[in-house]
Amino acid sequence: MRKIINISFWVFLIAGLFVMLGFVSKKQDAMLCKSLAINIKNSNGNFFINQDDIKKIIHSKGDSIVHQPFSTINIFGLENSLDNNAYIEDAQVYSTVNGDVKINVKQRQPLVRLFDKDGESFYIDVTGKLMPLSDEYTSRVLVVNGNLQESYAKYYNDNLNDIIKDSTLNKQTLLGSIYIIAKYINSDSLLKAQFQQMFVNQDSDFVLIPRVGMNKIILGDTTDLAMKFNKLKIFYREGLNTTGWWNKYAIINLKYKDQIVCTKK
Repeated sequence: MRKIINISFWVFLIAGLFVMLGFVSKKQDAMLCKSLAINIKNSNGNFFINQDDIKKIIHSKGDSIVHQPFSTINIFGLENSLDNNAYIEDAQVYSTVNGDVKINVKQRQPLVRLFDKDGESFYIDVTGKLMPLSDEYTSRVLVVNGNLQESYAKYYNDNLNDIIKDSTLNKQTLLGSIYIIAKYINSDSLLKAQFQQMFVNQDSDFVLIPRVGMNKIILGDTTDLAMKFNKLKIFYREGLNTTGWWNKYAIINLKYKDQIVCTKK
């Protein structure tokens, strides 16, 4: 009998909770939205999207949000529309018990900007996805140009982390190599401050153009990338800084293992 009483108690309690939640839900559906709060995280000072842009997306869906009954506001549909925006990495939309709708938006963060052989330009973001340019804002990131012959359209909706190697040719793609190098440079404050441009020459070597010094640094490919950059740092610290010969060399070649080959002007 005691077991039956306990089970009955918990059944009635759970049923009561569901009834109460139903009343709360109906009450909130009938409630009018009092305000709309939009928070945009400007990752590393990027400003690809603003509050007016968010409001335009809302209005394009036929929603006014403020003073609208919650029963007519499609929270999940609005969140999905924001997530599909080319400049938004993640969007969170939710309502509060006080009758407010809050939107938190995280912008995508460009890592590198590319100019292809046809003169078209686009970004690769930090997550490895291609990203279009904006008419409103230009991000100051590493710029890559030169012999960029690879077709990019097939990768537009893919993540480069998954396609670093071409599955059909079993070799590293050009975009994958650019992403790896740019990611490495961006993770190192010294390298990030030193390099603003990278060029792909006819031999498909990656050539870095420094901010300081009138030389070109041939990186080659992504093989032993950490070792190459470490060699360069040592050369800067123990070679150029002590001699002051920043403009003596036209080319600093890092392609060869355990050595640096310099060509004088």
